[in-house]
Amino acid sequence: MKLAESPSALQVLLLEDAPATGDFIDSINDSTALAGLLSPAIGPLHRHLISLYLHNPYWNDFRILNHFHRRRIPLTRDDLCRLKAQCGLDNGEIICNTLIRLSVHGGLTLNSRQISFIEKNKPTFRDRDLLPSHPGELLVYECLFGRGVGSLGRVYIHFFVDLFTGYAFGGISQRRSLGTGLDILLNTVIPLYRSHNYLIHTVYHSSKIMHEIHDFNRLESEEAFSRVGLQWQPTRRKFGAIEKFEKSAAAAHFFETAAYAASLECIKPLFDQWHVHNQHQKLAIPNR
Repeated sequence: MKLAESPSALQVLLLEDAPATGDFIDSINDSTALAGLLSPAIGPLHRHLISLYLHNPYWNDFRILNHFHRRRIPLTRDDLCRLKAQCGLDNGEIICNTLIRLSVHGGLTLNSRQISFIEKNKPTFRDRDLLPSHPGELLVYECLFGRGVGSLGRVYIHFFVDLFTGYAFGGISQRRSLGTGLDILLNTVIPLYRSHNYLIHTVYHSSKIMHEIHDFNRLESEEAFSRVGLQWQPTRRKFGAIEKFEKSAAAAHFFETAAYAASLECIKPLFDQWHVHNQHQKLAIPNR
Protein backbone atom coordinates (compact mmCIF):
# COMPACT_ATOMS: atom_id res chain seq x y z
CA MET A 1 0.00 0.00 0.00
CA LYS A 2 1.46 3.39 -1.04
CA LEU A 3 -1.03 5.64 0.68
CA ALA A 4 1.64 7.06 2.99
CA GLU A 5 3.61 8.36 0.03
CA SER A 6 0.88 9.53 -2.34
CA PRO A 7 -2.68 10.02 -1.05
CA SER A 8 -5.26 10.71 -3.72
CA ALA A 9 -6.90 14.11 -4.17
CA LEU A 10 -10.20 12.72 -2.83
CA GLN A 11 -8.51 11.32 0.25
CA VAL A 12 -6.87 14.67 0.95
CA LEU A 13 -10.18 16.49 0.54
CA LEU A 14 -11.78 14.11 3.03
CA LEU A 15 -9.36 15.39 5.64
CA GLU A 16 -10.61 18.96 5.45
CA ASP A 17 -13.42 18.39 7.94
CA ALA A 18 -11.06 17.11 10.62
CA PRO A 19 -11.94 18.84 13.90
CA ALA A 20 -9.59 21.53 15.17
CA THR A 21 -6.55 20.42 13.16
CA GLY A 22 -6.79 22.06 9.75
CA ASP A 23 -5.19 25.36 10.74
CA PHE A 24 -2.94 24.03 13.50
CA ILE A 25 0.37 24.12 11.62
CA ASP A 26 -0.52 27.37 9.83
CA SER A 27 -1.14 29.01 13.22
CA ILE A 28 2.53 28.67 14.21
CA ASN A 29 4.12 32.13 14.05
CA ASP A 30 7.69 30.93 13.57
CA SER A 31 8.05 28.08 11.09
CA THR A 32 11.56 27.32 12.35
CA ALA A 33 9.93 25.92 15.49
CA LEU A 34 8.74 23.02 13.32
CA ALA A 35 12.20 22.36 11.92
CA GLY A 36 12.74 18.65 11.46
CA LEU A 37 9.04 17.92 11.00
CA LEU A 38 8.15 19.86 7.85
CA SER A 39 10.65 18.77 5.20
CA PRO A 40 10.05 19.16 1.44
CA ALA A 41 8.99 15.49 1.31
CA ILE A 42 6.14 16.09 3.75
CA GLY A 43 2.76 16.05 2.01
CA PRO A 44 -0.84 16.82 3.02
CA LEU A 45 -1.34 13.48 4.77
CA HIS A 46 1.83 13.95 6.78
CA ARG A 47 0.83 17.50 7.72
CA HIS A 48 -2.55 16.25 8.88
CA LEU A 49 -0.97 13.51 10.98
CA ILE A 50 1.42 16.02 12.58
CA SER A 51 -1.53 18.24 13.45
CA LEU A 52 -3.45 15.32 14.94
CA TYR A 53 -0.62 14.19 17.19
CA LEU A 54 0.32 17.68 18.33
CA HIS A 55 -3.26 18.83 18.89
CA ASN A 56 -4.30 15.58 20.60
CA PRO A 57 -1.09 14.20 22.14
CA TYR A 58 -2.91 11.55 24.20
CA TRP A 59 -4.40 9.86 21.13
CA ASN A 60 -2.98 6.37 20.63
CA ASP A 61 -2.55 4.58 17.31
CA PHE A 62 -6.01 3.02 17.44
CA ARG A 63 -7.64 6.42 17.93
CA ILE A 64 -5.61 7.85 15.02
CA LEU A 65 -6.49 4.92 12.75
CA ASN A 66 -10.17 5.28 13.63
CA HIS A 67 -9.96 8.98 12.74
CA PHE A 68 -8.68 8.10 9.25
CA HIS A 69 -11.04 5.15 8.75
CA ARG A 70 -14.04 7.40 9.43
CA ARG A 71 -12.80 9.51 6.53
CA ARG A 72 -12.53 6.41 4.32
CA ILE A 73 -8.74 6.32 4.39
CA PRO A 74 -7.95 2.67 5.21
CA LEU A 75 -4.57 3.04 6.86
CA THR A 76 -3.04 -0.06 8.43
CA ARG A 77 -0.83 -0.10 11.53
CA ASP A 78 2.19 -0.52 9.27
CA ASP A 79 1.12 2.49 7.18
CA LEU A 80 0.71 4.58 10.32
CA CYS A 81 4.10 3.52 11.71
CA ARG A 82 5.74 4.46 8.42
CA LEU A 83 3.97 7.82 8.35
CA LYS A 84 5.00 8.57 11.94
CA ALA A 85 8.62 7.74 11.13
CA GLN A 86 8.52 10.00 8.06
CA CYS A 87 7.08 12.81 10.19
CA GLY A 88 9.65 12.31 12.95
CA LEU A 89 6.96 11.64 15.56
CA ASP A 90 8.04 8.19 16.68
CA ASN A 91 7.52 8.62 20.42
CA GLY A 92 5.92 10.75 23.10
CA GLU A 93 9.14 12.50 24.06
CA ILE A 94 9.49 13.95 20.56
CA ILE A 95 5.88 15.15 20.65
CA CYS A 96 6.45 16.65 24.10
CA ASN A 97 9.64 18.47 23.06
CA THR A 98 7.99 19.73 19.86
CA LEU A 99 5.05 21.17 21.80
CA ILE A 100 7.40 22.96 24.19
CA ARG A 101 9.40 24.36 21.28
CA LEU A 102 6.22 25.54 19.55
CA SER A 103 5.03 27.18 22.75
CA VAL A 104 8.32 28.96 23.49
CA HIS A 105 9.44 29.87 19.96
CA GLY A 106 6.41 29.41 17.71
CA GLY A 107 3.75 31.42 19.50
CA LEU A 108 1.51 28.39 20.14
CA THR A 109 -1.01 28.74 22.97
CA LEU A 110 -1.15 25.29 24.53
CA ASN A 111 -4.53 23.72 25.23
CA SER A 112 -5.29 21.79 28.42
CA ARG A 113 -4.55 18.41 26.84
CA GLN A 114 -1.17 19.57 25.60
CA ILE A 115 -0.23 21.06 28.96
CA SER A 116 -1.29 17.89 30.78
CA PHE A 117 0.70 15.73 28.35
CA ILE A 118 3.85 17.81 28.73
CA GLU A 119 3.61 17.91 32.53
CA LYS A 120 3.13 14.13 32.62
CA ASN A 121 6.26 13.52 30.53
CA LYS A 122 8.32 16.45 31.83
CA PRO A 123 7.14 17.35 35.34
CA THR A 124 9.48 20.35 35.52
CA PHE A 125 7.28 22.10 32.94
CA ARG A 126 4.82 22.64 35.79
CA ASP A 127 7.33 25.07 37.31
CA ARG A 128 7.58 27.24 34.17
CA ASP A 129 6.10 30.28 35.93
CA LEU A 130 8.94 30.28 38.47
CA LEU A 131 11.95 32.03 36.95
CA PRO A 132 14.77 32.60 39.45
CA SER A 133 17.69 34.63 38.14
CA HIS A 134 20.58 33.17 40.15
CA PRO A 135 21.52 30.19 42.37
CA GLY A 136 19.84 30.14 45.75
CA GLU A 137 17.10 32.59 44.85
CA LEU A 138 14.38 29.91 44.96
CA LEU A 139 14.49 26.37 46.33
CA VAL A 140 11.56 23.97 46.70
CA TYR A 141 11.30 21.37 49.46
CA GLU A 142 9.15 18.34 50.16
CA CYS A 143 9.25 15.28 52.39
CA LEU A 144 8.55 12.30 50.12
CA PHE A 145 7.22 8.77 50.38
CA GLY A 146 7.16 7.39 53.92
CA ARG A 147 7.45 3.88 52.55
CA GLY A 148 7.86 0.79 54.73
CA VAL A 149 11.37 -0.66 54.36
CA GLY A 150 11.74 -4.16 55.79
CA SER A 151 12.11 -4.22 59.55
CA LEU A 152 13.00 -0.52 59.67
CA GLY A 153 9.46 0.69 59.25
CA ARG A 154 8.78 3.92 57.39
CA VAL A 155 11.64 5.72 55.69
CA TYR A 156 11.32 9.26 54.29
CA ILE A 157 13.26 11.22 51.68
CA HIS A 158 13.71 14.94 52.33
CA PHE A 159 14.39 16.83 49.10
CA PHE A 160 15.45 20.36 48.20
CA VAL A 161 15.79 21.44 44.56
CA ASP A 162 17.30 24.72 43.34
CA LEU A 163 15.03 25.87 40.51
CA PHE A 164 17.83 27.87 38.91
CA THR A 165 20.51 25.16 38.72
CA GLY A 166 18.15 22.16 38.80
CA TYR A 167 20.39 20.55 41.40
CA ALA A 168 18.83 18.50 44.21
CA PHE A 169 19.92 18.02 47.80
CA GLY A 170 18.44 15.12 49.73
CA GLY A 171 18.67 12.87 52.71
CA ILE A 172 16.84 9.85 54.12
CA SER A 173 15.46 9.56 57.61
CA GLN A 174 13.01 7.58 59.71
CA ARG A 175 11.54 10.91 60.80
CA ARG A 176 9.05 12.89 58.76
CA SER A 177 9.43 16.00 60.88
CA LEU A 178 10.24 19.30 59.26
CA GLY A 179 13.18 19.59 61.63
CA THR A 180 14.96 16.87 59.64
CA GLY A 181 14.56 18.86 56.44
CA LEU A 182 15.79 22.01 58.14
CA ASP A 183 18.86 20.14 59.40
CA ILE A 184 19.75 19.30 55.78
CA LEU A 185 19.20 22.92 54.80
CA LEU A 186 21.22 24.39 57.66
CA ASN A 187 24.08 21.88 57.69
CA THR A 188 24.49 20.98 54.01
CA VAL A 189 22.78 23.35 51.59
CA ILE A 190 23.37 26.77 53.12
CA PRO A 191 27.10 26.22 53.89
CA LEU A 192 27.71 25.14 50.29
CA TYR A 193 26.05 28.25 48.89
CA ARG A 194 27.85 30.50 51.34
CA SER A 195 31.17 29.03 50.22
CA HIS A 196 30.36 30.46 46.78
CA ASN A 197 29.11 33.78 48.23
CA TYR A 198 25.43 33.06 47.60
CA LEU A 199 22.56 33.19 50.06
CA ILE A 200 19.40 31.08 50.07
CA HIS A 201 16.62 33.62 49.61
CA THR A 202 13.33 31.68 49.45
CA VAL A 203 12.21 28.10 50.07
CA TYR A 204 8.76 26.91 48.96
CA HIS A 205 7.67 24.03 51.18
CA SER A 206 5.22 21.72 49.39
CA SER A 207 2.91 20.02 51.89
CA LYS A 208 -0.74 19.08 52.29
CA ILE A 209 -0.27 18.00 55.91
CA MET A 210 -1.23 20.56 58.49
CA HIS A 211 1.08 19.31 61.26
CA GLU A 212 4.07 20.16 59.04
CA ILE A 213 2.80 23.73 58.92
CA HIS A 214 2.53 23.72 62.72
CA ASP A 215 6.10 22.35 62.91
CA PHE A 216 7.29 25.29 60.83
CA ASN A 217 5.47 27.82 62.99
CA ARG A 218 7.27 26.36 66.01
CA LEU A 219 10.70 26.18 64.37
CA GLU A 220 10.38 29.66 62.89
CA SER A 221 10.70 31.18 66.34
CA GLU A 222 13.93 29.32 67.13
CA GLU A 223 17.16 31.33 67.06
CA ALA A 224 19.02 28.92 64.73
CA PHE A 225 16.39 29.41 62.06
CA SER A 226 15.95 33.15 62.50
CA ARG A 227 19.70 33.69 61.98
CA VAL A 228 19.46 32.23 58.47
CA GLY A 229 17.31 35.13 57.27
CA LEU A 230 15.46 33.33 54.47
CA GLN A 231 11.80 33.27 53.51
CA TRP A 232 10.12 29.92 54.11
CA GLN A 233 6.72 29.71 52.41
CA PRO A 234 4.45 26.68 52.96
CA THR A 235 2.26 25.84 49.97
CA ARG A 236 -0.05 23.06 48.80
CA ARG A 237 1.43 23.28 45.33
CA LYS A 238 3.19 20.21 43.88
CA PHE A 239 6.46 21.10 42.16
CA GLY A 240 7.56 19.31 39.02
CA ALA A 241 11.24 19.53 39.94
CA ILE A 242 10.60 17.31 42.96
CA GLU A 243 8.13 15.05 41.15
CA LYS A 244 10.86 14.25 38.61
CA PHE A 245 13.07 12.80 41.34
CA GLU A 246 10.09 11.11 43.00
CA LYS A 247 9.28 9.26 39.78
CA SER A 248 12.92 8.38 39.31
CA ALA A 249 13.13 6.77 42.76
CA ALA A 250 10.00 4.72 42.07
CA ALA A 251 11.24 3.65 38.62
CA ALA A 252 14.61 2.60 40.06
CA HIS A 253 12.84 0.44 42.70
CA PHE A 254 14.88 2.20 45.35
CA PHE A 255 12.67 1.14 48.27
CA GLU A 256 12.37 -2.45 47.06
CA THR A 257 16.17 -2.66 47.01
CA ALA A 258 16.50 -0.89 50.36
CA ALA A 259 14.12 -3.40 51.99
CA TYR A 260 17.00 -5.86 52.27
CA ALA A 261 19.15 -3.43 54.27
CA ALA A 262 19.70 -4.18 57.94
CA SER A 263 19.82 -0.56 59.11
CA LEU A 264 19.32 3.01 57.97
CA GLU A 265 23.11 3.39 57.73
CA CYS A 266 23.12 0.56 55.17
CA ILE A 267 20.49 2.35 53.09
CA LYS A 268 22.34 5.67 52.93
CA PRO A 269 25.01 4.46 50.44
CA LEU A 270 22.20 3.13 48.20
CA PHE A 271 20.47 6.49 48.41
CA ASP A 272 23.66 8.41 47.65
CA GLN A 273 24.37 6.18 44.65
CA TRP A 274 20.84 6.65 43.27
CA HIS A 275 20.93 10.39 44.03
CA VAL A 276 24.20 10.98 42.18
CA HIS A 277 23.06 8.86 39.22
CA ASN A 278 19.91 10.95 38.82
CA GLN A 279 21.51 14.37 38.92
CA HIS A 280 21.07 15.46 35.31
CA GLN A 281 23.80 18.05 35.63
CA LYS A 282 26.70 18.75 37.92
CA LEU A 283 26.29 21.36 40.58
CA ALA A 284 27.52 24.57 39.03
CA ILE A 285 27.48 27.50 41.42
CA PRO A 286 29.77 30.25 40.10
CA ASN A 287 31.74 32.19 42.67
CA ARG A 288 30.69 35.75 43.26
